[in-house]
Amino acid sequence: MNVLVFDIQADFGHFRQIYSTSSPLTYSFIPPTAFFGLLGAITGVGKEENDYLRVFNHETTDVAIRLMGPVRKARMGINYVNTKGNVWVPKQRREGARTQIRVEFLRFPHFRCYVWMKDRERFSQLVDLIRQHKSVYTPCLGLSECLADVRFVSVADFRLVQGDGRKPVPICSVIPGKDVQALEVESGKEYRKERVAWEMDSERLVSRYEEVIFEAGGRPILASVPHYWENEQGERVVFFYSNGKGE
Repeated sequence: MNVLVFDIQADFGHFRQIYSTSSPLTYSFIPPTAFFGLLGAITGVGKEENDYLRVFNHETTDVAIRLMGPVRKARMGINYVNTKGNVWVPKQRREGARTQIRVEFLRFPHFRCYVWMKDRERFSQLVDLIRQHKSVYTPCLGLSECLADVRFVSVADFRLVQGDGRKPVPICSVIPGKDVQALEVESGKEYRKERVAWEMDSERLVSRYEEVIFEAGGRPILASVPHYWENEQGERVVFFYSNGKGE
């Protein structure tokens, strides 16, 4: 299938983990629901009434994410201002107008993204914008303060390969836990698993969560999977929503 490949990187990134509240922690990679928002920003699909989720979702768009470097995280205090009821007005100096929260950030995140869409006209628009290093809205990694740079890599043909369920192959992308039939643990590698929102409707209601497995150093994982997608360079990835039937 015809797949858009592009890199995105920034100095900082933050994708709040679902179970963290007062001290926000970040995921190590772009969750699929956040990735749909990124595609909406690039193509100019508005956030009003969650329009972007009607265009980019688990039924219309398939994605794979690859870590291009080790996961680095840092925590820092962020000053927040309470803007409700005019308590933020400095001269009033009301209690509770300001508060500082420790927030965890990704440092120098760099991801390679693979995108396939059913809507070929929208897909072509996305390809043209990224190829020209343009976007309608400013792309960021999770928060508006985490400005990101998007760089076109290629539009490549990926072929579907059925796994035999026994022989592990090196997969360079993060892998949905549901697709891992067996995992060969290699010395020197750090394996992690994170649970993310997987499917979200246009009302931003999450209908499904999924665990995702990856190597914290950004290196390939030897895993047995039902199927994967491979390009001419031998790069193997697992798409999040692929049913293994091809397109």
